[in-house]
Amino acid sequence: MAKHRNLVFFLGLLASFTLASFPVNVSGEPPLLFTFGDSSYDVGNTKFFSSEFDPATTWPYGDSIDDPTGRWSDGHIVPDFVGRLIGQREPIPPVLDPKADLSRGASFAIAGAVVLGSQSATVSMNFGQQISKFLALHKRWTDKERAEAIYMVNIGADDYLNFAKAHPNANTVEQITQVAYVLQRISRELMSIYRAGGARKFAVQNLGPLGCLPIARQEFKTGEKCMEMLNFMAKTHNERLSGVLFSMTVPLLYRGFRYSLFDFNGEILRRINEPSLHGYTDTTTSCCGTGLRNAYGCGYSNVHAKLCSYQKSFLFFDGRHNTEKTDEEIANLFYSGDKHVVSPVNIKDLVGKSVNDLLAQEI
Repeated sequence: MAKHRNLVFFLGLLASFTLASFPVNVSGEPPLLFTFGDSSYDVGNTKFFSSEFDPATTWPYGDSIDDPTGRWSDGHIVPDFVGRLIGQREPIPPVLDPKADLSRGASFAIAGAVVLGSQSATVSMNFGQQISKFLALHKRWTDKERAEAIYMVNIGADDYLNFAKAHPNANTVEQITQVAYVLQRISRELMSIYRAGGARKFAVQNLGPLGCLPIARQEFKTGEKCMEMLNFMAKTHNERLSGVLFSMTVPLLYRGFRYSLFDFNGEILRRINEPSLHGYTDTTTSCCGTGLRNAYGCGYSNVHAKLCSYQKSFLFFDGRHNTEKTDEEIANLFYSGDKHVVSPVNIKDLVGKSVNDLLAQEI
């Protein structure tokens, strides 16, 4: 049933475009799509990874599409919309689904994923393990398919959220050191999938203002303000992430490496600061949950969580995840936004140019 609903959704959206509007790779076919990251990109891996209860598989998750699929949203998420925009007719499947058709790509993202180690051996798969899983499967796709594929990455939020909980009084040096460790590991894993996996085209989403998440405001009791330490770490991470990606465009070391870096942080802050301009009535509390910011308990039967009457008026669906409306807007900007929001190129341009004989990222 879920598969049929997804097909109807994608076919309906595809009908509003002409085939010529889709960017295609040099083979004339839509590129494969692979995604890596945490719950923001998880399309259902969590429910296959662990036998523990997964709230994202129960109502009201999936409420806007009448189908809780394991996505931490009321509906579809950023990779779903990007997949549609690049010509995919159905969402890519979770790689851990034993019945998954991996011919169009796969999602390796999973809730709770961190960069540094594993949050829990029973509920998550860290970034390095996701990359290793891809490398174990990469021969399923041809060298050409892997070179022309899009690799979406959104990782690091859980590292900083966990750090802040464990070290709420960490000084600036300790915070910056944590950021350096996270980015060093991200760089290493990207090098691994580039060299051993044949990946060339990366679409990387930077971190949002983590201190402004409803769960952060609620847990750290910040009132009307955001949690400053989390925002500082996210800001520092994003500034240095740009340098990490740019360093991988050195022709002699990384032939053909290309990337799109999306300013997710800036887009979320714009919506928080100017809600009415973007069609929101609430950008500080969750649509689903309980507590001062409705940030906890969505999807749990033993928690009396509230559910808003109109999800599209909220920026956040639960304590840390966006509504479908927000994710659709983010995906559209990631795909075709200008250099103020995605640089050096957007996903549309990333798809449209071949990696053949490409020496370095165009600036």
